[in-house]
Amino acid sequence: MKSPVLLVFSFCVALVLTLLGFMAPAAVLGEIIQEWQLSNTQAGWLGGALFAGYIVTVPVLTAYTDRIDPKRIYLTCAALGVIGNFGFGFMADGLWSGVLFRVLTGIGLAGTFMPGMKAMTDQLPTGKPQERGATYYSSVFALGSGLSILVAGVMADLFDWRWAFAIAGAGGACAFAIVAAVLPAKQPNAATRPPGAALDFRPVFRDRAVMAYVVASLGVAWEVFASRVWLVTFFLFLQSRLPAGETGWSPAVWATVVALIGVPAAMFIGEMTVRHDRRRILMGVAVVSGTLCIAIGFTGGDSYALSLALCIAFGMFSYGRSSSTTAGTISVSDPKRRGSTLAVQAFIGFSGGILGPLAYGVALDAAGGSGTAAAWGIAMFVMAVGPVVTFLALLTMPKAIAKS
Repeated sequence: MKSPVLLVFSFCVALVLTLLGFMAPAAVLGEIIQEWQLSNTQAGWLGGALFAGYIVTVPVLTAYTDRIDPKRIYLTCAALGVIGNFGFGFMADGLWSGVLFRVLTGIGLAGTFMPGMKAMTDQLPTGKPQERGATYYSSVFALGSGLSILVAGVMADLFDWRWAFAIAGAGGACAFAIVAAVLPAKQPNAATRPPGAALDFRPVFRDRAVMAYVVASLGVAWEVFASRVWLVTFFLFLQSRLPAGETGWSPAVWATVVALIGVPAAMFIGEMTVRHDRRRILMGVAVVSGTLCIAIGFTGGDSYALSLALCIAFGMFSYGRSSSTTAGTISVSDPKRRGSTLAVQAFIGFSGGILGPLAYGVALDAAGGSGTAAAWGIAMFVMAVGPVVTFLALLTMPKAIAKS
């Protein structure tokens, strides 16, 4: 077995590179809306298209890591992700062609993120090393998604928005090379395979502890990805109300700050949940996150500085519970069904990545459009549905199981 530190570090770097195109549309959404003449609802579909490709394929791809070499799944899908990013950058010319390539990028992510976690944790000692590895790996998801906003914004300013996706395609190719080099081929042992069909998820659905974390992850994805898709446009709205020359950093930079602040927060919260009662900590973090969503909605039309401060705090508590929720799923799962368990979590949890941005866009349109402070306030209230779902899901978990 390779050094656990080297293995986790390599997978973290590969994940960041894979995610360079993840939230790139958010950084250039205003330009895409204008060039392709999209409504806010259509933009919401474009923002959620990656998750459509993701959730349709992730149950199959992740479940089969219990039965075939995860390295084969990872490398094949990494190549598809590269094609999706290059295709969006240089071939897409409207809503549906854009959706097609984003769906393909989502399939690429489906075969690399959760299967990558499964492949990595299978190489680590059981118990806390696995939980910590999963926490760190999941935590850098925010780093990758945050950098995708920043890199896309910089590329759009220097060249053209399409070059953001060329960089993302190159990053995916580098991730392919890293995993090909560090991950040993490993055909699952037939004796350790779970009984039944590969796509029989009924034992996972019957596990109350697992399903509590799965539904909690849906709430996390709802708010995290609603904010990832719409925060740049929200900051554009806030800056449009300021006098010329007083805007400071660009919306893409501020959105990146909000995303990156979640990385150390997620690692700190993750370490606390390894040492203490994970359920109570995550419920408390969800309450704070939901409160911040509502506070942003109330103050969005008043003070630019206050809105920025609240969004930064929101980034800490919103993404802060994401990796710990995934680690919680691993901690209570049956090792023989870990692939199937992560498949269910990815499918149900990441459905929030479609529903959250779409619901946010629908709320904006229904409440008067993105030029109205009241509409942004209502959309922020819609985003608060995510932490409410997380809190209620964890509330239903048997306490004895949660502490075990």
